[in-house]
Amino acid sequence: MLSFIIRRTLSMLATFIVVSIVIFLMMHSIPGGPFDGYDMPLPDNIKARLMADLGLDKPLWEQYLRYMWGVFRLDFGVPYQSPGETVMGLIAHAWVPSLVLGGLGVLIGAPLGILLGMAAALKRNSWIDYVASTIATLGLTIPVFVISTLLILVFAVWLKWTPASGWGEPKRWILPIAAYAAVPMATYARYARSAMLDTLNKPFVTVLRAKGLSERRIVFQHVLRNSAIPMITIFLPMFVGIATGSIFVEKIFRVPGLGAYFVSSIEKRDYPLEMALMLLISALFCISYLVSDILYALLNPRIRLGGKDQ
Repeated sequence: MLSFIIRRTLSMLATFIVVSIVIFLMMHSIPGGPFDGYDMPLPDNIKARLMADLGLDKPLWEQYLRYMWGVFRLDFGVPYQSPGETVMGLIAHAWVPSLVLGGLGVLIGAPLGILLGMAAALKRNSWIDYVASTIATLGLTIPVFVISTLLILVFAVWLKWTPASGWGEPKRWILPIAAYAAVPMATYARYARSAMLDTLNKPFVTVLRAKGLSERRIVFQHVLRNSAIPMITIFLPMFVGIATGSIFVEKIFRVPGLGAYFVSSIEKRDYPLEMALMLLISALFCISYLVSDILYALLNPRIRLGGKDQ
C-alpha cells in the first residue's frame, strides 16, 4: 500500500507540473496584456515600467520559474484587478459562496441520485425505472444554464416561492443549490442503477436467496455494500468540480463566487489570479483522484497494487 501511495503521489506531482506549464503557456499566448484594452491607453514608457515592476518583461521560462517558486512557498502574488489584497485572500473570500452552494448541491444531489438508481434497479423495466432513467438522462444532457433559467422561471417568476437570485439570505440559496444538485443526482442515479443491476446478477446473490434470506436483507446488507465502491470513488472528484464554482450558475443567480473571477481574470489578463485559480482546481482534482484511488484500494482488496493482489 505504501508503494502504491508513493507512486500515485509522484504521478500527481508530475501531472501538476505539466498542467502548470500548459496553463502558463496558454495564458501568455492570448494576445494583449494586463495594461491593454482600456479606453485611455497608457503611454508606452509607463506601460514598460509597470511591466518591468511586475517582471513581465522577462523571458517566459524565467517568469514561470519565479512564479512556481512563489507557489511552492504558497505565495501567489497580488491580483492586478485588486492590488489591495493578495490572490489567496481574494480566493478565500470568493470561495465561500461557491463552496457552500456547490457542496450542498452535491450532498443533496448524490443521496437523491442513489435512491433513484436503487429504485430503478429494484424495479427494472417498470414505470419507476423509466421515470428514474428519464430524470437521469435529462439531468446529464440539459445544460446547467438551461436548468438554472427554468428554475428561476418556474419557482421565482411563476410560483413566486423563492427569490430569483442573490447570496445573503439562506432562502436565496434554494435555486442555486437545486441547479448544482442536478448533475450529481443524475450521475449517481445512473451509477447506482448500473452497479446495483450488476451486483444483483452476481452468483452470490442467487446463493443468498437460496439460503432463504429476505430480499430486504440481501439488498441492504450485501448488494448495496458491494455496489457502493464505484459510487464512493467518484464522490471527491465530483465534489471538487462543483464546489469550485460554476461560471453559468453564479452568473445567472448573481452569486459572488469563484466563477466570476475565472471570467474577469481572463478578460483582464490578470495572470496571478488566473494562474492561481487554474492551479487550485488542478491541485484539488489531483488530490481528489489520489484519495479516491486509495479509498478504492482499501474498499476492494482484490485491486492490483504494484502488480500483486493485496
